[in-house]
Amino acid sequence: MADPLLVVVDLVLVVVAARCGGALAVRLGEPRIAGEMIGAILVGPTVLGGQIEGVVGGAVAGGTVGSLFPATSVAVLAAVGAVGMILYMLLVGMAIDPAPMARRAGTIVLLAVVVVASACAVALCAAAWLGAADGWRGPDASRAAFALALSAALAAQGVPITARILEERGLIRTALGGIVIAVGATITTLALIISGIAIRGGDPAAAAELALIVTAGAIVVAIAAPLGRSRWMRLGPRVAVAALLAIALGAGFGGKVLLGTVLVGPLVVGIAVRSAGFSAAYLEARLGRVVRGVLLPVFLGVAALHTNLRELLSGDVLAQALALLAAIVVVKTAAGFAGARAAGLPPHEATALGAMLQCGGVMTIAISLDLLHAGIITTRTHALMTLVGLVTTLIAGPLLARSGLRAPARAPLPAAVLSDS
Repeated sequence: MADPLLVVVDLVLVVVAARCGGALAVRLGEPRIAGEMIGAILVGPTVLGGQIEGVVGGAVAGGTVGSLFPATSVAVLAAVGAVGMILYMLLVGMAIDPAPMARRAGTIVLLAVVVVASACAVALCAAAWLGAADGWRGPDASRAAFALALSAALAAQGVPITARILEERGLIRTALGGIVIAVGATITTLALIISGIAIRGGDPAAAAELALIVTAGAIVVAIAAPLGRSRWMRLGPRVAVAALLAIALGAGFGGKVLLGTVLVGPLVVGIAVRSAGFSAAYLEARLGRVVRGVLLPVFLGVAALHTNLRELLSGDVLAQALALLAAIVVVKTAAGFAGARAAGLPPHEATALGAMLQCGGVMTIAISLDLLHAGIITTRTHALMTLVGLVTTLIAGPLLARSGLRAPARAPLPAAVLSDS
């Protein structure tokens, strides 16, 4: 049984470390969530040493981290972090306006497919290279599942971070800002589907089974959304929020059972209920601070407890990690630029779009953690994906600045639904 006092201490430790890192990042002009990632890593095995029990199958606790974060405590933190990630994805979904996606569907699909295909190409090469060496692929994972796992994690796009960067530069309400957010949401949805196939085994049967689940979910959403337009308006505000949270939590944990991840369900629910008339600003005002200030840092802390960047420091491993990191940044940036130019965007906007779409952020880390728990990848690969998520977040802003894109002369007010992450 978990020691309540130790659970509280661990909870406070990861939240404070993440929040301090986030505050420092904001002072340095970086996204808050990048600093929160680093802060969480500081209380994990990368700095403190050791490992938590069950970080992989059969692993036993050891060192400072193992003593400070026993298995019972980690289990509680993981449950809190899962709830936080579900609510975070709900807010992300509700911040996505489906109207621009419908108006420029062709451009959005083209860009998303180009970026995902480019990431998958890098992932296939990396899977062949890394899979031949020890320590990267899970012991029971097939080569196909490993390749799909890398494809999903590397393709993922950090939509909330991108939205925040665009907001800070007065670009979120522009046509380009709408395209970036819509493309990012589409990319992330595709990445989550690929991840689900990998978790379910990576074979054609897994893909067919997942397709049936996704189709059934789409039918339910298509039926429920029109009904929601009238029902949301009839409910009192508190009842409506309670009903929405119950639906999101059910979709998240149901997705964990069916798809192996809590990320897909609440994202779809968020998009659906926004189109059904639910106020994103109303929900953001009541949940945003708790989700981003407490629950999301707990999730980052749990991810950090599974991350030991020291595993990447040996000569050959470090060279492989840096090569893959450089490749995915260059290839995704170039693919975003090329796709944007093919869609008719001018060079400076295409450069800005490429800079934003290379950002993996917390989505790369979240998908990687699911894949680690499923045994598809190892802790070393998860450490590499964490590094990819962190670095692509840190360079997104500077790359956007180099594009030369500027906000309109009369910049609009910041969107209330966007996060400070």
